[in-house]
Amino acid sequence: MFKLIRLEMRKTNFKQYIIGGFIASLIIPVFLFFLLYIDKQDSPITNTNFLFLVDSITRIVFIIFSGVLISRLIVEEYNDKTITLMFTYPISRKKIILSKLIIVIGFTLFFIVWTRLISFFTVNLLNNHFQFIIGEVTNASILKHFISTIIYDFSASGVALVPLFFGMKKRSTRTTIITAIIIAFFLGAGNADQSIGSFLIVPMTLTAIGLFTAYLSIHNIERTDVL
Repeated sequence: MFKLIRLEMRKTNFKQYIIGGFIASLIIPVFLFFLLYIDKQDSPITNTNFLFLVDSITRIVFIIFSGVLISRLIVEEYNDKTITLMFTYPISRKKIILSKLIIVIGFTLFFIVWTRLISFFTVNLLNNHFQFIIGEVTNASILKHFISTIIYDFSASGVALVPLFFGMKKRSTRTTIITAIIIAFFLGAGNADQSIGSFLIVPMTLTAIGLFTAYLSIHNIERTDVL
């Protein structure tokens, strides 16, 4: 499986997506700083809402990113028939698709975790100088919040698989990406007290749906022709 993952990453020039992920992880804290600093007079943010905002924006960005990856690694290859080449290898088709899904899940999880950490500590460091967050935000409180909410990061990486079902059903990259956008904003909408995604049962249910729809998308793949 590891060899398949490496082959897939070389085949799709995956380095460009990794670079894109790191660029996004740098843009997000900069965006958050300017957003919070500009609004500090009219709409100052509390420390609780600051933590929520970082979580929400990060997960929204990388759930959408995962939709782009699914459309590129799977749906687009079906449309272009390029996946037929890999299906000629003496390897189970399920393993081929599974390797692609592992890449998507791993990418999404890594960059959500990484970007949350970078954003929390970078914005808090700037807050120590510019004071645009109401209430005390310490590195210890950030770390405690991060650890207590990391299960949501795992959940988000599972939720990222939901667009696969709709994308494969329609064989449409547009449908895949639009579904990812809808899910991302559905989970991220609201505030620290009212966000749909803050209720653990919601992302966990969507994670289960994501895994189930991924199974539905590949369980008959050994007997299904590429149309």
